[in-house]
Amino acid sequence: MNRFENTRLWQNTLAVQSEPDPERQQRMKLRETFYSFRERAKMLAGEISRDLPDFTVHDISHIDALWEMAELVAGQDFVLTPPEAFVLGGAFLIHDLGMGVAAYPNGIEELRKGELWNDTIFAEMKKNLKRAPTDDEIKNPNKEIEKSATQSVLRDSHAKHAEKLALIKWKDSVNNAEEYHLIEDNDLRQTYGRVIGLIAHSHWWPIEKLIDNLPTTLGAPGGFSNEWTVDPVKLACLLRISDACHIDERRAPGFLRTIRKPDNDARKHWVFQENLYQPRLESDRLVYTSKNAFTTEENLSWWQCYEILQMIDHELRNVDSLLTDTNRQRLAARGVSNVEEPKRLVKSIPTEGWEPVDT
Repeated sequence: MNRFENTRLWQNTLAVQSEPDPERQQRMKLRETFYSFRERAKMLAGEISRDLPDFTVHDISHIDALWEMAELVAGQDFVLTPPEAFVLGGAFLIHDLGMGVAAYPNGIEELRKGELWNDTIFAEMKKNLKRAPTDDEIKNPNKEIEKSATQSVLRDSHAKHAEKLALIKWKDSVNNAEEYHLIEDNDLRQTYGRVIGLIAHSHWWPIEKLIDNLPTTLGAPGGFSNEWTVDPVKLACLLRISDACHIDERRAPGFLRTIRKPDNDARKHWVFQENLYQPRLESDRLVYTSKNAFTTEENLSWWQCYEILQMIDHELRNVDSLLTDTNRQRLAARGVSNVEEPKRLVKSIPTEGWEPVDT
């Protein structure tokens, strides 16, 4: 059994229930489709590190951990319907897959078609040449420029591309008749594919766009219990918070950092995440703690950690305001402890040989 299957969010929705379960067949359809969805997403997630090796872990272990993060921040009383669990789990699966070229059925050529590619090539070449590149130079970048542009475009467009992933298909290059979808069941793909994609895309939107850009609560499809509705706004809030909060040591194993040798900017993220335990919930605040004190040499990583925790606190407060203002169930987590000023964070994430001073 995978760890996500132990979460209450899974157990109460998609797991096998005690008999009699009048919705057993519909629940099983959602569960089995999710399992196959996960297996295919797992393959794509495993390819991300090939294209973005400096980034912290974005494989299936990160995706599965979002169920645990969601359970932590939502609290014991948070309610999901089985279709909401399926849609949320689907958004977990695809939200970052666009960070790998494999998520584009036509590969690198698909990335190069958009305006973003040319704009990125232009910016990269201008930075290197110290002048504006010619049209011919833009069409023929060297491998170094092309690699850098590929990484930038993947990062900048991954959330937008996620909106398509639950619906698009991959064709076998040898046998063109063979087609693959992430969601194999055609009915469920047509029923929930679009909203899964929108929610996945939304994790990069400003929070005020959630109400305007997401559908209202969706009714149950034919054959499902009438109570099996889906609230996209609620699920989008849970995705963005779960993803933001998952910054513990599972995202940045020390040995993997040693192997990949990330550049200096990325290394700050690796070092601080490698040092963090999983967060816990105290009252309505998340508490992050570290395994070791941050040395003088690691001061930039400590400050990076401080900024990220402030961002999480900001997201939690914004989500709580949105849920409250729209009369939705609030999350149990509504902020992060000790982020008001650096000297307070030192209590849970200590330093050694230096003191952080916010100037």
